[in-house]
Amino acid sequence: MSSNTFSCRIQYLNDSNPFVTSNFPEPTRPPSYPFLISVPLSNQLASVHSALNAPLKIEDCTLQIYRQNGTEAEYGAYLDLDQSLDEHSEELELLRENKRATVLLRTQLSVRVHTCIEKILNSRDGELRRSLFLLKQLFQNDKDLVHEFVNKDGLECLVKVANDTKEHNYINYILRALGQLMLFVDGMNGVIKSNETVQWLYSVLSSGFRLVMKTSLKLLIVFVEYAERNALLLTQAVDVVDGNRKLKPWCNIMAILGDLSNQDDLELILYSMILINTVLNAIPDQDTFYDVSDSFEEQGMQQIIQHYFKNPVKHDDTGCFKQIVQQMELYE
Repeated sequence: MSSNTFSCRIQYLNDSNPFVTSNFPEPTRPPSYPFLISVPLSNQLASVHSALNAPLKIEDCTLQIYRQNGTEAEYGAYLDLDQSLDEHSEELELLRENKRATVLLRTQLSVRVHTCIEKILNSRDGELRRSLFLLKQLFQNDKDLVHEFVNKDGLECLVKVANDTKEHNYINYILRALGQLMLFVDGMNGVIKSNETVQWLYSVLSSGFRLVMKTSLKLLIVFVEYAERNALLLTQAVDVVDGNRKLKPWCNIMAILGDLSNQDDLELILYSMILINTVLNAIPDQDTFYDVSDSFEEQGMQQIIQHYFKNPVKHDDTGCFKQIVQQMELYE
């Protein structure tokens, strides 16, 4: 092998439709390809594409490090096509040390995200349901997709679809996807910058579907706990949502606490109290603190607390009611 070349295994992944998750890198026996280590990868892309006879549009392609670690597929760094392989020192070292690692030809992130968003916005019924269901898995499988999704207004896309549907399963799939997205710094920062998303998370607390409400409460708790300033962002979102409806701020949460039928699902009560305490604890200024706490009090918080204190749940195998009491004592 010439010192000007480096031979390693190559494969392609047919991911032009990001929602087809059953595809795997091909061929199963990867051929070896001699990369010119000092030549920009963009100048070698067509040759790699041809060697693999890949069913991908060459103009949409990029390269990524990939390796199979037992049963686990590890998708590594994307290669900068404007640079040579020699300029990717860490990736080149990995390829040299791990003979089972491959350079993977696949669709660019921006193209895949554009396809995702277009499909979500333009699909209906079963196709939309499937796309929303798979979105969490897409984020889980590729953290780089999260960054690109946020940058391409993906959050606005999800909020639009969510606002256009009354189907609670769709809403739950969107919440699951948001939950996965918020695990990543880029995803959480995207939510922080998108108050529309926070407004929507609060608004679905009035949906009447307990699974949806619990999931949203958990995400809002994570959101507020992530950074102190997020309590103010949630407060702003609440003011917008309830102000547009000419209702008292935080009425969605107070409606959950005040609905005695929700005692059948103590987690719903618990998450509501945790969110309230988390927000109050994180509010940095006294004026906002009293505005928020006064709103709770005006909507009957003390009566709700006294009801739970006077009517303890006798069979509480999960310890949930005990935690509710602790949260209510913390509130007081």
